[in-house]
Amino acid sequence: MLLKQVFVAILLGIAGINLLFFTPHLKRARLSGAGNSALVTRFGKMVLIEILFAGLLLASVSLLTYLPPAKITARTLELTATQYVDDLKTEISISPGLVGQNTFTLKLSSNGAPVQSVKNALLRFTPHQGNIPPSEIQLIGQGTGVYTAKGTYLSLPGHWQVQAVVRRDNKFDAFVNFDFTVNSPGATNESSTIPRKAGAVLVLVGLLVGLNIIPLSAKPLIRFGVGGLVTLSILGVGLFFVTRPVAAKDGNVNPIPPNSESIAAGQAVYTVHCVSCHGETGKGDGPLGVVLNPRPADLSQHAIPGVHTDVQLYEWITDGFPGSAMPAWKTRLSDTDRWNLLNFIRTLAPKQ
Repeated sequence: MLLKQVFVAILLGIAGINLLFFTPHLKRARLSGAGNSALVTRFGKMVLIEILFAGLLLASVSLLTYLPPAKITARTLELTATQYVDDLKTEISISPGLVGQNTFTLKLSSNGAPVQSVKNALLRFTPHQGNIPPSEIQLIGQGTGVYTAKGTYLSLPGHWQVQAVVRRDNKFDAFVNFDFTVNSPGATNESSTIPRKAGAVLVLVGLLVGLNIIPLSAKPLIRFGVGGLVTLSILGVGLFFVTRPVAAKDGNVNPIPPNSESIAAGQAVYTVHCVSCHGETGKGDGPLGVVLNPRPADLSQHAIPGVHTDVQLYEWITDGFPGSAMPAWKTRLSDTDRWNLLNFIRTLAPKQ
């Protein structure tokens, strides 16, 4: 698609040259009755170039017709950090580093040698925002000083403190704090920087081509007029890719409007099935939720507009939240009940 836009810009530039340069010269030559073979030859070359790029444009359009649509692949934003405590070197990685299911890896070494065994190695998760109590996960040794675990302990976007606790024989307990910023699935990691980089290249090409496509010997009006036309054409294409907003990945939309009837129905479902874990205000402080590890999600934070799409929340209600006590409600609640429940959960977001 980008290549097609370049061909269009070049064709517009050639058309501008023919209109502003060759047409006046050919008209004057015809009126004066004097032939100018050099001018005709140059015009013929321009026509051939124009035909060539027109053919390339048609070929690129034909090729795009047969190519399948591009697939959007989420970028992996693995969170990593390294810290030293006394003789202990701790390296942590969290993959993919987004809200939801993650793999936590802690690599331990002392004086350059891997720490093969420890009495206890765990991670403790504390959000800097929201009202979620700290939770922790026990790491399992994999050999060569590597300890791993999986879970959904990063339950909302924002700043988190991840504390590594390592207990060894005949050593003081080591406490290492790491601070990370966790993004939502479908935020920045769903986009690609390639179109923006390509747009920046086009901006540069537009400036260079626009100023050099016309010979220095040409009249200023011709040089800057045609050069400006070409520059603006290519700049327009480039700036489109540079400044266009990142498209949010979204699937189906919520088919039920969040009116009072839907919210009331959703509240009834929430009271029966959700209060015991998430609490009346969705803070994850229900009577059953306080004994779970990891803690139930603070729905008041997840319900904030822009944090998650309706479809993402609906999928978590439908299929459950992997690695947590959140069950799948697909077989226990109807589609309408789940959408109504989602509409009610949206009302738990903090009032602005």
